[in-house]
Amino acid sequence: MYKVLIAEDEMLVRTGIRASIDWEKFNMYVVDEAADGQTAWELYRKHQPDLVLTDIKMPFMDGIELIRKIRDTGSPTEIIILSCLDDFSLAREAIRLGVSGYILKLTMTTEEMEEVLENACQTLDKVTKTKGSSMAPVNLYDVLEHSLLSHLTYNVPSLSECLSTLREYSVTIHPHDLVTALMVVDQYEQLQDLYQDSHGQLIQFSLLNIINEILAKSGSGLVVHVSGSRYLLLFHNEKETRSFHLISGVLSEIMTVLKNYFNVTPHFCISEMTQDLSRLRVLYQQCLLLDEQEFFLFPGSVNHYDSSWKTSLCQTLLTRTRHTLNAFMDPGFTSGFLLQPLEEQLKKEFSSKAVLNIFYDSYIVYLHNQGPGDGDSYLWVRDFLQALSACKNYYEMLEQFVAHAQKLEKLSRERMSCSREILQALQFLQNNYHRQITLNEVSGLVGLSPNYFSSIFKKELGTSFLEYLNRYRIEKSMKLLQNTSMKSYEIAYACGFSDEGYYGKTFKKFTGKTPNEYKKSCVFTTSNE
Repeated sequence: MYKVLIAEDEMLVRTGIRASIDWEKFNMYVVDEAADGQTAWELYRKHQPDLVLTDIKMPFMDGIELIRKIRDTGSPTEIIILSCLDDFSLAREAIRLGVSGYILKLTMTTEEMEEVLENACQTLDKVTKTKGSSMAPVNLYDVLEHSLLSHLTYNVPSLSECLSTLREYSVTIHPHDLVTALMVVDQYEQLQDLYQDSHGQLIQFSLLNIINEILAKSGSGLVVHVSGSRYLLLFHNEKETRSFHLISGVLSEIMTVLKNYFNVTPHFCISEMTQDLSRLRVLYQQCLLLDEQEFFLFPGSVNHYDSSWKTSLCQTLLTRTRHTLNAFMDPGFTSGFLLQPLEEQLKKEFSSKAVLNIFYDSYIVYLHNQGPGDGDSYLWVRDFLQALSACKNYYEMLEQFVAHAQKLEKLSRERMSCSREILQALQFLQNNYHRQITLNEVSGLVGLSPNYFSSIFKKELGTSFLEYLNRYRIEKSMKLLQNTSMKSYEIAYACGFSDEGYYGKTFKKFTGKTPNEYKKSCVFTTSNE
């Protein structure tokens, strides 16, 4: 029988683990217990146990040092850590030292603990069979990655060789209800920052164990780490049911656990179902085809591959966009300036850059329809572009468009409180900015003295008459710089500046660049690339 040593400073936890497990079922018995790391090390040297269950935070010697000392002996002892969620930063080092599993103290059920012990028992059995040979014990996750994932990706080894290797580790893939599911952690970088795990080793270790425990309860699948935030789940069944019901339950439980424990959501790319083992690679390729459109997949969504998946995805995007925008925007504007261009683009190609341009163009139109009359449109455009460029998916872009459009709508409502004379003056400026305009001309037009007009203009709009006029002209010139081949002096005159030098100085004052520098820096155009 395999000898087990428990190292845990909390007596209730030690007693609970020892009493709740039927150790004989795993061909194991508890040889001793320790309340601190130093005692555990002494007992380890005395008993040479096959399995050590150790806490991380213990007096005199912590669990990390104990694991390091055990590994320094060269012994293949199986080590399982007793972990709390707040131990993750310390568990990183334990993972590097080769622990084979973990038990989440106080929250794991007896069945879940037994599943961890069953995996350890299988590894110990494998080590026992290969003693005296040069073969080193291999972690099942490594086998899945190097054999199954390699076959799915490169077709090397062959399917028969892959299945044969898995059978050596007591893993059988049944030929019914075969489905592959690619899981992608949506807020992966957030998770790395939270646990200070830049290489993702701790996250990988934790997620593989959690997902494997969930799959073990259903007895219907395998999980293998693909790369970074991606994990591949392979579902199979002994009998043919042609039902996704069991799979849906597993995915739902994974979502719940990741949300509750890590505050992240995964989204899934699900293949078709087949009863033919030889189509495994085809199923995996279906997942990858969906995954190529990650930018357009909603966080926390389950996306199924079929013959019409592109049409379905397109309709999902358009429906969500329509419902979101029509709640506060004019449906005519939404349809003409966003939905129609989006539909045309998405039917042709799912391009994030092209969609960015559509949102940008629509915002420019909305800005001039609803936007500020205070000459600050350049700042609004700049802020919107910065926010749009930082978006990681379509739904973030949609959220940013909504947020910025609502700010413009709020400002538009506030402008409604402007006096009749100022509104009349703004309309005149916007219609005549391209020619010479004087303060006397505008004040006379609205029936006010120049001094009084200047005073209420500044009070209501927060800027002077000349400042507003210059900003508005610069905005117009920016649009011409972006979308025409006109010379700088031609644009200056077209926007109401009688002197090219004054235009250049004014442009740099408001934008920080010369007109030519701005033209060169324009990377967003109205063309859909």
